Amino acid sequence: MFDMKYYLLNNGNKIPALGFGTYTITDEPTLRKVLLQCANSNYELIDTAYVYGNEHIIGKILKKENLLDTFQIATKIWPAEFGREETKRAVERSLKLLKRDYIDIMYLHWPGDDMEKSWKVLENYYEQGIFKNIGVSNFYENHIDKILTTANIVPQINQVEIHPMLQKTQLLKYLKSKNIQPMAWSPLAKADLELFENKTIAALANKYKKSVAQIILSWHISRNTAIIPRTTKEKRVAENIDIFNFNLSTEDLREIEKLDIGKHTSQSPVDEKWLKSIRYEDFI
Repeated sequence: MFDMKYYLLNNGNKIPALGFGTYTITDEPTLRKVLLQCANSNYELIDTAYVYGNEHIIGKILKKENLLDTFQIATKIWPAEFGREETKRAVERSLKLLKRDYIDIMYLHWPGDDMEKSWKVLENYYEQGIFKNIGVSNFYENHIDKILTTANIVPQINQVEIHPMLQKTQLLKYLKSKNIQPMAWSPLAKADLELFENKTIAALANKYKKSVAQIILSWHISRNTAIIPRTTKEKRVAENIDIFNFNLSTEDLREIEKLDIGKHTSQSPVDEKWLKSIRYEDFI
C-alpha cells in the first residue's frame, strides 16, 4: 500500500497527484481490463474526452462493474463544439455517455474560437454543482490570459504536455502565480526512446531500483505536477502508481533538468495553423 499525494485546488477541492489516461484506448476488453486494474491499484481519477471515442465504453464498464463512484472522472469539450449552445449539447452528451449526473473535471480541450463563450458555459455548470472542477487543456499563457479577460472563475487545472524533454518551467511558474494546478498529459513522452534510453534516466532507475517510467513519474511529482500516465498493460497500471515510496534527490532532479530540449510528442498549442485546421471528424 501507499499514501496517495493530493493537490489542493484554488476552489478548496483536492485531486489525486496521479490518475489514469485513456487516450486512444477504444477496445472494450482492453479498457475493461485496465480499468479493473486501476480499481485494484487504488487509482482515483480517470481521464477521458469525447474525441477519444471511449466515453460510452467507460460509462458502460464502470456501471456494469459497480465502479461509478470509485473514480473521479475528467472529460473535455473539443474546439469544434465551442460556443454557448454547442458546448451545452456536448456537456449533456458526456453526462449521458458516462452515466453520471455530475463530472469531477470538465476541460476545454484546446484553445479555439469562442472559447470564452464555452468557458462561460462551464462556469454555469460549475455554479450548479454539475461540474466539481473546471479547467483548460493545452492552454499556454496567452490563451489563459485571454480566458481571464471575461472569466468569473479562474481555471482550477491546466492540462498540458510535459515531460523531461519538454519541461515548460516558465509555464509552471505562470500557473503557480495564477493558483492553477498543472497536470501533465503524455508524462512519459509516449515512451520516446530518446527519453527512455537516456543514460541519466537509466542510471537513476538503477540507483533507486525503480523502472525508467517510475523515475520520470516521480520527477513530475517532485515538481507538484499532477500526471495521467496511459497504458494498456495491467502490469504498467500497477507499476505507474507505485511511486510514492521514494523521492529523487535535489542533485538528481538537477540532472533531469538538463534533458529539456523543447521536444513535443504531439501537436503544440503554439501551432496556430494546426489549431485552426483541426476537424472534429478527425478525432472520432
